[in-house]
Amino acid sequence: MQPIQLSVFSETARLRQVVVHNPGPEVDQMVPAMMEKLLFDDILHGDRARQEHGLFRQVVARVADEVLDVQDLFVEALQNEGVKLGFIEDLRRLVGLPDDSCNLLRDMTAAGVARSVIGGVPWDDMPSHTRWEQEFDYRVRPIPNLLFMRDPASVIGDGYSVNSMATWAREREPLILSYVFRHHPRLRHHTEQDRWFDQVTPLIKGEIKAPVSLEGGDILVLSRKVLVVGCSERTQADAIHLLAESLRAHRAGDEGSFDHLLMVLMPKKRSAMHLDTIFTRTSEDECLVFPPYFLEQSRELLNVTSIDLRHPELRMSTAPSLLRALRAVGIDLKPIFCGGSDYIMQQREQWTDGANAFCLAPGVITSYGRNIATAEALDQAGYQVLTAREVLDDPGFSLLDGKKYLVQIQAGELSRARGGPRCMTMPLSRD
Repeated sequence: MQPIQLSVFSETARLRQVVVHNPGPEVDQMVPAMMEKLLFDDILHGDRARQEHGLFRQVVARVADEVLDVQDLFVEALQNEGVKLGFIEDLRRLVGLPDDSCNLLRDMTAAGVARSVIGGVPWDDMPSHTRWEQEFDYRVRPIPNLLFMRDPASVIGDGYSVNSMATWAREREPLILSYVFRHHPRLRHHTEQDRWFDQVTPLIKGEIKAPVSLEGGDILVLSRKVLVVGCSERTQADAIHLLAESLRAHRAGDEGSFDHLLMVLMPKKRSAMHLDTIFTRTSEDECLVFPPYFLEQSRELLNVTSIDLRHPELRMSTAPSLLRALRAVGIDLKPIFCGGSDYIMQQREQWTDGANAFCLAPGVITSYGRNIATAEALDQAGYQVLTAREVLDDPGFSLLDGKKYLVQIQAGELSRARGGPRCMTMPLSRD
């Protein structure tokens, strides 16, 4: 197997390798009582969600060289028995997994461990247990949010971060990604010097007790020199400063590293849980935005702290808006409005991830088909609007002919999970 060289210096350059996760038993077995704690607003129809996700992956594969599933990578990372047992021990320390559950996992194959840790293990496997004594009736609870691969880890430039999740429901996911990066045969050539951020390892070792949260939906790599990070409901300012210090220290020995980190000060509310729910880049000179947060005449305008990484210490300044801060570092973007020009549609379609587009190549993006007003705004900006089926039914059609395209994903089930196409992807490499 060829090693994977991490390389993400853009949100828009042609996608080469990307990680996703097909929703499995972890969404099928979620009952209404679990939804709030597991961060869902509804339960999903699993088969339909998998069908929609399959079409989405096929569209991505029309451009990307490899579309990898994290569960497969996890299984391959655990093939060594020592690595598998090490993961189970770290999981025990991280989540307080009982000894009998750990013993159950130790007796499983690598595939069984991955299936159980992601999909869950019901208490039915232990007949002597009294069901109502355990919340959710799981001895190992499922993690349905793994569908949103963007958040538990991020590739930033030629390195990566093992993120730290803000909620109990997702605490296990970064540990899985940590093992993938450190032990998968195609990724384990990376060293600790390639890891910009990691709160999971010191937490397990007992070196820290309260990790600060950083989630991948808040991290956007806008160029080889500029990183933008949302300080949001899910990402803390202290975590952003740790990431900035790590990047600054790396830069001291590598002139090709990032010069600027722009921290967007966001409202702490669920509708804007991550920066990529209100801002994504769609081409070299365009971005998709939720207008109230980015137009300078708006009372809801989000301010920015600009962190200069080029000096022995971090230097900070402020800017009144992200678009202005980006112009100051050489990135001039024309905003396209999520929801178009109508304020009601802007709010409705931002809620259904209209601003959460995923870029496959410059000017080639995917988004949910239900966001009609957003599609109309993109059409007016010169994007040809196609359905996923139109793209897939024509084997000779190329999304890489230099034109701008919006490929709409029909995602009636996926959109109920409160995450869009960018949320469902973790790029490993782009051109």
